[in-house]
Amino acid sequence: MCGIFGYSGKGNAPEIVVNGLKRLEYRGYDSWGIAYQKKNKIVLYKKAGEIGNFTCSRIIPKAPIAIGHTRWATHGRATKLNAHPHESVDGRFVLAQNGIVENFQELKSKLISKGYKFNSETDTEIIVRLVEDNLKKSDCLLEAVRLAFLDLKGRNTIILLERDKKHIVAVRNGSPLVLGIGGDGIYFASDTLSFADQTDRVIFLNDFEMAEYDNGKLRLFDVNSGEEILYKEKKLPQNSAGIGKEGYDHYMLKEIVEQKHTVREAVQYSQSELRPLIQAIKTAKNIYVVGAGTAGFAAGQIAFFLRKYGGIHAIELKSCEAGSYRNLFSKDDIVIAVSQSGETADTIETIEFAKEKGAKIGSVVNMIGSTITRMSDYGFLSRSGPEICVASTKAFTAQISWGLLIAKAVVGKYEEAKQSIYFLSEILQKFFDQKLFIQIQEIARRMVNIEHCFVLGKGQNSNIATEGALKIKEITYKHFEGFPAGELKHGVIALIEKDTPVISIVSNDDDKADLYSAVSEVKARGAWTIGVAKSKNDLFDDSIILRDAGIADPILNVIPFQLLSYFLGVKLGNNPDKPRNLAKSVTVK
Repeated sequence: MCGIFGYSGKGNAPEIVVNGLKRLEYRGYDSWGIAYQKKNKIVLYKKAGEIGNFTCSRIIPKAPIAIGHTRWATHGRATKLNAHPHESVDGRFVLAQNGIVENFQELKSKLISKGYKFNSETDTEIIVRLVEDNLKKSDCLLEAVRLAFLDLKGRNTIILLERDKKHIVAVRNGSPLVLGIGGDGIYFASDTLSFADQTDRVIFLNDFEMAEYDNGKLRLFDVNSGEEILYKEKKLPQNSAGIGKEGYDHYMLKEIVEQKHTVREAVQYSQSELRPLIQAIKTAKNIYVVGAGTAGFAAGQIAFFLRKYGGIHAIELKSCEAGSYRNLFSKDDIVIAVSQSGETADTIETIEFAKEKGAKIGSVVNMIGSTITRMSDYGFLSRSGPEICVASTKAFTAQISWGLLIAKAVVGKYEEAKQSIYFLSEILQKFFDQKLFIQIQEIARRMVNIEHCFVLGKGQNSNIATEGALKIKEITYKHFEGFPAGELKHGVIALIEKDTPVISIVSNDDDKADLYSAVSEVKARGAWTIGVAKSKNDLFDDSIILRDAGIADPILNVIPFQLLSYFLGVKLGNNPDKPRNLAKSVTVK
């Protein structure tokens, strides 16, 4: 979860690293730090909290080489002491980490028994001490790092800067690491977005590969054998450099509004591009669609579309609970992975389980060159462009738009699905107006002092209800619970009392009557009833009226929840782009 960034070259390294970290803050923003060379020593600059508008001028001098880290705390509080990078006792090197050392207690006990001391609460400092211990056997930093890395359990990526020369070493396992090759230097980072404004030439590292950049020379090694390996540069297929707010107060609102274009971009795949996945789906024994968090609800919606429109036996799985399917996956199955970052640890583990059994892997992600894409037999991008806000909006709707296209294409109705998304895009061109914003802001104003709310959906809107509630939880820190309307009488109705907000999603479909019955039941118990519907109804105290988008209706129906989440979060004084305790790329379990 954390972001790693390093640079060596002709430019001002500290400034380049700080700017790179700002682009990586979606991965974590509890604390941050950089390390750079100054004469014959390494200087550390670390802070608790977000980078914000920090600039290097007048604080950090120019330097040709530096590494940095933005943190999402796992082991130890978000303090300056626990911020990365961490320094060796003799000052020879500093190290930053993305991941979790799962055997940190065992390793720490062994190191303490050898006389090593620890200053921070982090598992990262254990890696520093392991490297120090191995340097007693060999003065070669590269070999000491390799041996130390082999002692680690869990998904970890590390980067080190050596004091006495222009030397960076980085190792990957599980957590992402990519190198950018520019005319003025080399970049080490957790994703391509962080240096996309500088270069489009990249090298993607695989698990248990180690990169060394020493005085202008780059070499890659196999960690297990220590042998040097060949590498190939790749060119990024699209320019993802622009990440400005473009006049909006927050990225979240900008990205919500961008959906009028991004849903259309998501379905710009030709039938020939889709054909290999479509054929594999048609011949597979089982289709599993897997994801976590918002991507998990997208996976659920894609599975629904495959069942509803494709007549496919599609099963949705939550990544964190997919372990029970490990012995059920087979070579006749397909697993379709959904992820915004393409680095979600639980989802990657599920893919690994499936590949062990010979299953084919499909995927739809939003990050170019990500791990999940490179593990896939049929990899697709949601084509949403950079999504900076931690809470996903446009990537979610893009992924389920893609899912609708796949489901219809399975039964030869590719054009119908594509036209339905185009129609949705046309609706959205006129959707985001001041009248809608004022209406949702008024509902948000009335919810400021309310702690509990329920969201009802059914059928095509069941996953929309759970995702809508999650979005509001993420940004407002209030208890919003989404669930299928049919579950209301099986327990949840016990929580309904006078003025409890209940938002119901009603489409013009076969489930419409059942939704109105559920609304009647909560209204009879004093609930404040709010409808996200196609027409007004006396059962609703307040209504958000949307156009009927046909088969694309659930995609449209989630957007009012995104807006409510944004406006309510702002009214509560929260930063909608950086909600507390969250990170966008969940690379640890």
